[in-house]
Amino acid sequence: MSASAEFRHLPVHASLAVSDAASNSGLPNAACTTLTPAAIDATLAAARTDALPDRHTLPAMQTHTFHAAGHLLAATTWGRIDAAQPAIVMMHGGLDCTGTWKDLPKAIAAATGLAVLSYDRYGYGRSEPLASMRGREYRHEEAGQACADLLGHFGIRRAVLFGHSDGGAIAVLAAARHPSAVQGVCVCAPTVAIDLRMVQAMQEAGAAFERGDLRARLARHHGENTEAMFRSWYGAWCDPGAVQWSMAEEIAAVKCPVSALFGRDDEYGWRASAGALFEHGTMALELIALPGVGHHPHQRARSETLNMLQGLLRRIGH
Repeated sequence: MSASAEFRHLPVHASLAVSDAASNSGLPNAACTTLTPAAIDATLAAARTDALPDRHTLPAMQTHTFHAAGHLLAATTWGRIDAAQPAIVMMHGGLDCTGTWKDLPKAIAAATGLAVLSYDRYGYGRSEPLASMRGREYRHEEAGQACADLLGHFGIRRAVLFGHSDGGAIAVLAAARHPSAVQGVCVCAPTVAIDLRMVQAMQEAGAAFERGDLRARLARHHGENTEAMFRSWYGAWCDPGAVQWSMAEEIAAVKCPVSALFGRDDEYGWRASAGALFEHGTMALELIALPGVGHHPHQRARSETLNMLQGLLRRIGH
């Protein structure tokens, strides 16, 4: 990250934001205190040191199957889930699965010392294939009964949700649905609001699936689930009418702390989602938008991601 990136402390419910998120997106910017470039460099240097994933013994990995909302799903855990400790539950993006996190779950477990669980949602990866196309309501279905069944099966009483993109939106919805179980949410590029830029990016993904190599790349992770998975995800969000979809009520209902990391070069856009969190959220909100980073800040800015997660854990008392 360049030293010229300007951070501000916002006075209400947001703790950090890149300056042009406030100036160009209608986000609150009154009474802001601007950090100097030198202070930013020092903060980032400390973050990179603090976030190195060798602070704890590397956790053991175990694969699982379980039933959630009537479907057989696959999951992987790193470390032993302890009801007395928070567990980090990872919720993947709209074209992803546990395998596409790469080594991030292991890095999170090693950096935090907590158990990490990642699961393949219904129709993804190693989980049960979709029986039919799903509409936009799938996000609420995943955040509701499916999440409740997952937490119950694994005995997770204190969850910290870590979500990316589609999974980031589901994580926020789940925090609203399960306030007693979800203690914090850390999300990367969460698509909590839809604008025409995201619709256009969806249409470009459709063209890449039909005429490019996207189908083959997805098949390496999803196998026979690939076609139905893609069609269901694409069909939900490729229509301009998707911009009317809103989770403003659920954002307002979230009470636990939320940390959100965006890339300012996100091909799916980020301003609409950042604006929705600011406008509707009343929770303790931390938001950072990184220059030179696209839709996968958790891979392109690993140390900043781990530092944000560790900061969230400190705020909830771990």
